[in-house]
Amino acid sequence: MQKTTSPAGWAGLAGGVASAVVGAIQAVRVEDFDPVVNRTEHVMLGLFAVALVLWIPAYLKLGRLTGTRAGWIGGCLAAFGCALLAFGSTSTNLHDQDYAWFSVVAVPANAAWLIGSLILAVVCWRRRVLPRWLAVGLALVWVTSIILSQAGGNLVAGLIWGIVGWLMIVRDREPAAAADDDARSVRQG
Repeated sequence: MQKTTSPAGWAGLAGGVASAVVGAIQAVRVEDFDPVVNRTEHVMLGLFAVALVLWIPAYLKLGRLTGTRAGWIGGCLAAFGCALLAFGSTSTNLHDQDYAWFSVVAVPANAAWLIGSLILAVVCWRRRVLPRWLAVGLALVWVTSIILSQAGGNLVAGLIWGIVGWLMIVRDREPAAAADDDARSVRQG
């Protein structure tokens, strides 16, 4: 009996949990316009960076699962954007405010994440790698995480990635279950 694991699926699921915690905090806190990062924002920035890093292998695996060049490019772009944004968020967290160069990193990071997510979502929709409603959700992760962040949008992004991660885990376990059934039928036959 061989167990299959899905590190990318578990990473996506864990990133979803981290994002959901950030979203829950954002939903209940009063928006602060002070450029200096306070304690709550340190926690949120840290968890957001963790979510972004955890989503990197999941985006890459989703890109591979599409079996297309466009899907792979979309997954790589989204992963690259997440990596760059995690770097920028972590630097802000450590510095207690944005560095002067933050926008130089944030603009291409957000553009890569958004464009990559949209490409990947379209390919996932067409190839039915994910249920169609979830492919649409994948396209909305950037919007909920960035545009709707102050309203708790990361809670939605976390839910989407929690479901995507879980489906990736289940998908990786299905071949092992089928192989176990085949082995049992051969022994019994």
